[in-house]
Amino acid sequence: MTQRSDFLVALATLALVTGVSVPATAQLPAEATLDVAEEHTTAVLPAPTAHRLYVLDVVFAHLTAAKAYVIDGDKRDVLGMINVGYVPNLAVPPAHTEVYAAETYFSRGTRGTRTDVVTIFDPQTLNPVAEVILPSGRFLSAPKKFNAALTTDGRYLLSFNMAPSTTVSVVDVKARKYVGDIEIPGCALVYPTGPARFSSICSDGALLTATFDETGKASSRRSKPFFNLRNDPLFEHPAVARSLSRMYFVSYDGMVHPVDVSGAEPSFDTPWSMLDEKSQSEEWRPGGWQLAAVHPAQKRLFVLMHKGPRWTHKQAGEEVWIFDVDSKKRVGSIHLEEHAISVAVSQDANPLLYTLSEKASLAIFDVQSGKHLGTVAVGEFPMLLYAHGE
Repeated sequence: MTQRSDFLVALATLALVTGVSVPATAQLPAEATLDVAEEHTTAVLPAPTAHRLYVLDVVFAHLTAAKAYVIDGDKRDVLGMINVGYVPNLAVPPAHTEVYAAETYFSRGTRGTRTDVVTIFDPQTLNPVAEVILPSGRFLSAPKKFNAALTTDGRYLLSFNMAPSTTVSVVDVKARKYVGDIEIPGCALVYPTGPARFSSICSDGALLTATFDETGKASSRRSKPFFNLRNDPLFEHPAVARSLSRMYFVSYDGMVHPVDVSGAEPSFDTPWSMLDEKSQSEEWRPGGWQLAAVHPAQKRLFVLMHKGPRWTHKQAGEEVWIFDVDSKKRVGSIHLEEHAISVAVSQDANPLLYTLSEKASLAIFDVQSGKHLGTVAVGEFPMLLYAHGE
């Protein structure tokens, strides 16, 4: 035997006789051992730019582990990823000082005690920095952008809930506290229309608008129905222009319903059609998931369009049609090599257009030229886009 073998046998004998455990590393030659790293560093991203985009991936194959990918639209690259809970929703304030996620967790992963929470993330480290419990829960469904949203000043996060009555939970994200619940009977989703005001769409085609105070006490009024929900329903994902105090709802048959939300109660402009006679004869129509976006400064509305018969409203877009919201005329279109379910546009003076395909790829275009700048693979089942400054 070698001296090393004699030493190891002696150690093993000593351990058996005395009952003292011998460290595993003592049984290895020195060249086979490595120091254990005890410290971990967190990369710090640069401050968010106008072309930062968040892509929410619900990951249907394993719903308890959703992801939010952080994209640099200029570099066309993934900067990082935020781990979020079961069918979450994101919200990004205009100042982009934080990122919020309304999430759900179960104590045993897929079962056990349920906890609903609003988590606050740092936009540069992507680490969670605080959380607020939602005691009334939250609505669990395929993520819709307006399941949760921020008021126009970014102070309150509003989270839709149905258990089975419909309410909106109010969280003061600045004070890091839950404020209370506001009842919205017969209505759903949250469209923020002011610093302490939001609207919800109702089962009869009306909008309910609620105004609340710092204690969560609210008053609400219901409008008359502004569309015919039987003959021509609306998509629940409108394009929202906060700086114009306008929402643009798109109908299954291609009508645009502009809503002025600058006042305590909404007012409804005359609807207009996106389709001329030729487009109608070719059976062009809107479709997708998050199918419309707006650039307020340029007064441009972007809508995903495809060819198909009626009731193909879930079909992905073959093109993005661009409209001037003042003239109500189509001023351009962008052909999509990969058909898209969601669209977003950056809010700066040199905007980028983003389209999200069913194949989990994000295409990026220059709005002015329509040029395709590149494509980024992102996640497994991404559904929603959140552009900086929306």
